[in-house]
Amino acid sequence: MREELGVFPHNIASSSVLIAGDKLFCTTSNGQDWSHLNIPSPLAPCLIALDKNTGKLIGEEMSGISENLMHCNWSSPGMGKVGDQEMVLFGAGDGKCYAFNPDPVYNSDEDLNVLQEIWSFDCVPDKYKFKDGRPIKYPAADGPSEIIATPVFYKNRVYVSIGQDPEHGEGVGRLVCIDATQKGDVTETALIWEYEKIHRTISTVSIDPESGLLFVADYSGFVYCLDAETGREYWVYDMKAHMWSSTLAADGKVFASDEDGDFVILPATKGFNPDTDKPIFDTWFDAPIYSTPVVANGTIFVATQTHLYAIENQSQSQDSK
Repeated sequence: MREELGVFPHNIASSSVLIAGDKLFCTTSNGQDWSHLNIPSPLAPCLIALDKNTGKLIGEEMSGISENLMHCNWSSPGMGKVGDQEMVLFGAGDGKCYAFNPDPVYNSDEDLNVLQEIWSFDCVPDKYKFKDGRPIKYPAADGPSEIIATPVFYKNRVYVSIGQDPEHGEGVGRLVCIDATQKGDVTETALIWEYEKIHRTISTVSIDPESGLLFVADYSGFVYCLDAETGREYWVYDMKAHMWSSTLAADGKVFASDEDGDFVILPATKGFNPDTDKPIFDTWFDAPIYSTPVVANGTIFVATQTHLYAIENQSQSQDSK
């Protein structure tokens, strides 16, 4: 990325890749230099497409993201499909969520294969950008943020929230639900609902398809339960510690963990009352948990800062054998 594309990554390329067929989509983490004042490569792409089998570059975005960076690009790309149109979803370092056509098109003027933009949505409201007619300087607590979470596609909608590098501390946030069926700059037309009670977050939402409930955590340590259709809030659970990881919705439950090593399982129901009801289960690991738990084949995997744990129901495991 550095040699061929002139990318200047800020810290590291810390996102996950997206594989779709024989294509691989990757964030370049292009960003500022050590001074946090300059963007050394304002024309370098923030999202690229490679041939999965050979690693050859086959496309790159040219939406001008790098010219408007606040800090860096760390969001992992996601994917969705509206009708016959597949789209690669990307939360960018300029605060916008983009949908790109996954099939690059040759641009003769630039002599490049380009990922064409289907739509873009500015997730940062004006009140986070300006106060009394003056710009709010990044990374002020009441100011704008980029997107670090992965956009989630569900029933022709995209759910994504804004946030910053945790080293910047806490601040105002916003979770939006975007209509993914439109085209162009859809900032003024595609907002289905917004939720501004959430603080800055680097966490990706999880949705339980059985109940239609959405769960999301913020860096301040709150877990929110909302109606995915309307954005209505049902409850908020306080983990009482910073959260870097995302929630996991599985088996009618919500799994959440925090920087203190706390791990809880909550019911994925709208009737849960954090003030009076206890979690289904809670425990403590002796190291911070920065990653999201994963469930596979009846086993839950929890990675702390020092260990990886695999936890299963041994009685059920013996029965299956």
